[in-house]
Amino acid sequence: MKKILEFFRNLFSGNSEITYKEKILKHRLQMIYRGALIVILIVTIIAAVKIHLDSRTFSEYEVISTSTREGTESSIYKNYCSNLLVYSKDGMTAFDKKGMKLWNQPYEMQSPIVRISGEYVAVGDYCGSIIYIMNLNGLVGEVNTDMIIQDFTLSEKGVVTVILDNNDTTLIRLLSPEGTTIADLRTSMENNGYPVAVSLSQDNLKLGVSYLRAKSAQVNTSIAFYNFGAVGQNESEHLVSGYNVEEEVIPFLEFVNSTTAIAVGDGKMLVFKGKQIPELSSEVPLEEEIQSIYYNENYIALTFHNTISDEKYRVEVYNLNGKMECSFITDIDYKEIIVQDSDLIVYNESVVEMYNIKGDLKYQGSFGENISVIIPTESRGKFLVVKEDTIEHIRLR
Repeated sequence: MKKILEFFRNLFSGNSEITYKEKILKHRLQMIYRGALIVILIVTIIAAVKIHLDSRTFSEYEVISTSTREGTESSIYKNYCSNLLVYSKDGMTAFDKKGMKLWNQPYEMQSPIVRISGEYVAVGDYCGSIIYIMNLNGLVGEVNTDMIIQDFTLSEKGVVTVILDNNDTTLIRLLSPEGTTIADLRTSMENNGYPVAVSLSQDNLKLGVSYLRAKSAQVNTSIAFYNFGAVGQNESEHLVSGYNVEEEVIPFLEFVNSTTAIAVGDGKMLVFKGKQIPELSSEVPLEEEIQSIYYNENYIALTFHNTISDEKYRVEVYNLNGKMECSFITDIDYKEIIVQDSDLIVYNESVVEMYNIKGDLKYQGSFGENISVIIPTESRGKFLVVKEDTIEHIRLR
């Protein structure tokens, strides 16, 4: 030990008796030390910038550009990769932020179901049999299920998971973006229950299904996870884990990223985690009725009627460990709550509020009247605002 201490004393004291190898080691250690300082400095700067952006408040906005709103009065507008998706019963069109048309897909549907995930979008008719799958370049595949579509979801890689009515049984079918069948799961009320929610993970390996089961006038939920990779190939029907929730209806089940699924029911929120086999990670009791659910890959926001003051709603925001990050109240009869990075935007036709993940109010005011939808862009603080006749590109300041 004494020799080691003496070596390092000589190394950093400038002692002329140190050997050539010791000089090389000294130089390398100095380079490591300088590199570590640079990394610490960069991390500190990034953290400082993030803290500044998270805590920065805004008092007004400016309109950067304005374009004419496309579509009919009945058209619905959605955020599509920070672009604009417009659809109705007669077709769907995608525009970029400058209003340039990316693609157009005609169809005729009575009750179109639209799902958006990453660069993919899918549209199918409720109780119909056709699903169109598009990406940023346009149509990728057209699927004829030959069975009645009850509902479907879409993964970030364009895989569709569709619930099909097949007389006495219900079929859960996974389809590639081109329309090829990847897997089929046959379920029945007697054996499994009725699937009320399905979700496929972003890696296309894990499928979560929430089954509603009724027995002796009692309603229960069974949550099942399937793995279509190597881990699940030797399991019966690829089933790798399952959980029974007594006297509870769980109509919401969503993979928010490739390893985490969130299930929300009448009285609890469940968090499941696992790269291959999802396991119950945390459970959050909910004592009040949930009004709506919003989420991104890091947070989930639940809204409730507010019972402790005059404001109408209370918003609770949780991280993916089931820990509450913040709770705030708002008086807005909101159309939507956007969870963007670590910000939350609450808005209706004329009022906008913006909060950070700590629940601090960053902006309160208006983006003008007759707001149909607000779409965040890649730049923080910049939005596309769809109004009655125009689309405005705005910036907070």
